[in-house]
Amino acid sequence: MFSLTISFGPGPTMWTLMWRDKDRAYVAYQVYAHHNTAMPTDMGILDLTDDFGQQCRLQRNVIHGVMLEDMELSKLAVIERALHQARTQAKAAEAAESDQVLRVARTRSGPAVLMPGMNGMPR
Repeated sequence: MFSLTISFGPGPTMWTLMWRDKDRAYVAYQVYAHHNTAMPTDMGILDLTDDFGQQCRLQRNVIHGVMLEDMELSKLAVIERALHQARTQAKAAEAAESDQVLRVARTRSGPAVLMPGMNGMPR
């Protein structure tokens, strides 16, 4: 799956179109990327329809940029970021266990104790 994100307008506004086929997505990218370099006075209209029925029609002079994304590869990137975050958290927990100041602070507070009649508990 491939997505083409188009940034346009004074906002800017973002639209994303999607294709199953890499070649069709790349052709759409080339159309928008190529026309993005046009002279600002060129009022040409660009039309595209993706594989999921989305259609867009934009004046080429309002397009700020386009991004083509291979969603299978970006999925792997998200997984790698999540694994990196998990490793970072595990390393931080390990460092906290060996940190003398944190160890002393944990032993001072002691374990949590609920007693009947206290802490909102009925007797």
